[in-house]
Formats: sequence, C-alpha cells, structure tokens
Amino acid sequence: MIPDISRGNSIRPLLAYLYGPGRREEHDDPHLVAAWDLHGAPDPGRQPGASVGRLAHRLDQHARLRAAELGAVPPHRVWHCSVRAAPEDPTLSDEQWAQVARRVVRATGLAPQEGPGCRWVAVRHAVHHIHLAAVTVLPSGARPGMHRDAMRAQAECRAIEAEWGLRPVGLGERSSTSYPTTAEIIKAERQGWGETSRVWLQQQMRGALGEASTVDGYVSALTARGVLVRWRTDSQGAAVGYSLARPGDTGSNGSPVFFAAGRLDSALTLPRVFHRLSTKKSAEGIRS
Repeated sequence: MIPDISRGNSIRPLLAYLYGPGRREEHDDPHLVAAWDLHGAPDPGRQPGASVGRLAHRLDQHARLRAAELGAVPPHRVWHCSVRAAPEDPTLSDEQWAQVARRVVRATGLAPQEGPGCRWVAVRHAVHHIHLAAVTVLPSGARPGMHRDAMRAQAECRAIEAEWGLRPVGLGERSSTSYPTTAEIIKAERQGWGETSRVWLQQQMRGALGEASTVDGYVSALTARGVLVRWRTDSQGAAVGYSLARPGDTGSNGSPVFFAAGRLDSALTLPRVFHRLSTKKSAEGIRS
C-alpha cells in the first residue's frame, strides 16, 4: 500500500479532477468513502444537488475565516494524498478504504484522535486506490503539526499491510522501494494502466530475478517481460549500472522514460544483483 503526498493552493481544481471522468474516462463512480464529517460533506458523486464547488467551499471554511482575520489565505494549504493498494491485493470495500483514510489522517496529524482536526475527504474513483484531499487549517485558524507526514503515512500503511495481510512494500530489511509520484499515478490512470510504470517495473525486476541464475539471464528475463534496458558504463566500457523503461511510457519528446534501477529498488542495483545471483548459484551448488 503506497501513499503519495503533494501540496497545493486551491482545493477546487483537485476536487474537480477527482470527481471528473479522468483524462481517458478512467474514473469509475467517484464518491466519498470518508470525511471529517460525512453529514457536513456533500458528495457530488452520489448526492443529488451536491457540487464540487459546494464541497470545496465547506473544506475551505477555516481558511476563509483565517483570511478574513489576517488578510491572506494560508499558503500551500491544500494537502493531497493518494493511497494505492498493490494490484494483487484483494479488492477493499468502501468501509475498508474509509478505515485506511481515517488511520492515515490521524497518523499524519491532519486529524488527530484527540483535539480538533482539519477538514478532509476521501474520494474513491477506482478499484485499487483512494485520494485524500484536505485543507490544512484548524478551526482556530492555526496550522496543524504535520512534521514528517510522508514518513508517518508510510509507517501507517506498513502497519495496515501487516494487519490485513496485504503485500508489503519492499523485499526485506535492506530493500527500499520508491513510491510513485502523483504525476505518475495520474499518468497511469490516463493511459488506462493498472499500475504506474514505477510499480510495474518493480514487479518485473522481482519476477525476472526469481527466474534468473546469471546477470545475462536476469537481463534476458527482463527483456522477455517487455522491459527496455539501458546500461551505464565507465570510461573502459564496463557496465556499472542500468536503467529500465516501460514500453509505451514516453516523455514529452517521445523518448522512453527510464528509471535508474537503484531508484526503483535499492536492493536491485547492479552490484546487488551480482551478489544475489552469485549467492543463489552457490546455494544451488551446495544443494546439488
């Protein structure tokens, strides 16, 4: 389960995107699954008469009151967090996603268990993820204490994975997988992909490593899975690293978007792949 946090200055455009059809009509039945107050949060997806503008107005209320007192709205007050489950995880119900949302906003300090919190909503418009949208202004006009909110959100998601038996992110103690950005998530939705290129490449790396016994075999397995591989070499032409790209994932210039292997998973840099495969080969030799 992967959380990705970003910030902005206007809540209405974010809500318009979340409740809209998506860039390729990929948004399915956008609706609220949780909120700071479900009775006070109009749901443009399922409530007759509700609108994005009305919901944005409710979410921004404390910011407007602060602006009336101080003469300016607080900067970077919009907090956005997408939370995505792994494709192989079971489909979570709305109530389960609501639990995820409440735990994340509590863990990050947005809506602590004790004391007043900020106004927030959780919108679901796809099977495997939700979007949390909030305005980070308390009823008093103060800003909430959300130091290291990304780390707190990730820790809470790790706890949920363990409790619910979902696929854990990472491959062990020394593995560190990277998280998709909001832009990558939106791009995947636009392309109609089940997961972002980053997550797809991580899956192919793990699968290819399980099939291989040599580095050449690892590269062949990646290629057979459709992955584009690009080598980084030193001044003598020896390979010192590699990058991967997903077919069809291109940048504005039309070229494939490559991710450095270490940025995808720190456990699968070229030296570590060498080490893993040599260890695997030694273990197989002992068994034989």
